[in-house]
Amino acid sequence: MSSETTESTGMIDLLAWFETNKQKLVSGGVIVLIVGLVGYFFNWKTTQSELDASDALYRVRAAASKAEETTVDPANLLKVVSDHSGTAASGRALLFAANSYFNEGQYAEAQKQFESFLTGNPDSPLRSSAMYGVAACKDAQGQTSDAIDEYRRVASNFANTFIAFQAKLPLAGLYESQDKAKEALGLYDELSLPTIPASYSMEAGSRRETLLKKHPELAPAEEVEATMSAE
Repeated sequence: MSSETTESTGMIDLLAWFETNKQKLVSGGVIVLIVGLVGYFFNWKTTQSELDASDALYRVRAAASKAEETTVDPANLLKVVSDHSGTAASGRALLFAANSYFNEGQYAEAQKQFESFLTGNPDSPLRSSAMYGVAACKDAQGQTSDAIDEYRRVASNFANTFIAFQAKLPLAGLYESQDKAKEALGLYDELSLPTIPASYSMEAGSRRETLLKKHPELAPAEEVEATMSAE
């Protein structure tokens, strides 16, 4: 049965109940009951809308996987956004579309979709991913100063989260590209702490070592002494 048919049936049932019991609806308490029932119906309708949107998103992604496509056609994802506007699944579809554009090298279009998500979903827990996406798009387009600002915003707004750790790696790389070795080293030091997940700390440690070979003057005194003692 389609969602439209199910929704219509739900409304008909509610109206039928009202018609059957209209003689009893004489007190404020019963009016409150009606409001509660109407609220229940619209809550159910919202839930059904979310299920329909999630199903549509799943079908689009499943079709691409079955066809062994390396990325989902962003046009199909944006259709889910259009057809199921206002649902959480439409927001996810928008992020997937932005990611697809990015993977296709269409960085300006990807940035547009990430920014659209941020505008339309001010309270979403996925905002950090969208903000990182904007930073990555600007980075890919060679907009270094803007990308630095965006990565710093992600690292600041979502401190001590995986997305913040992820943002600090490219941010450090951009600092290096601008001959800001000291700033880059500071980030690598932060990411090399034992409390940081290994996937980030190992990469940071490797980059830090390479950076200090280029700029030995930045090496902490204790590390210099340890190196000399070992020799």
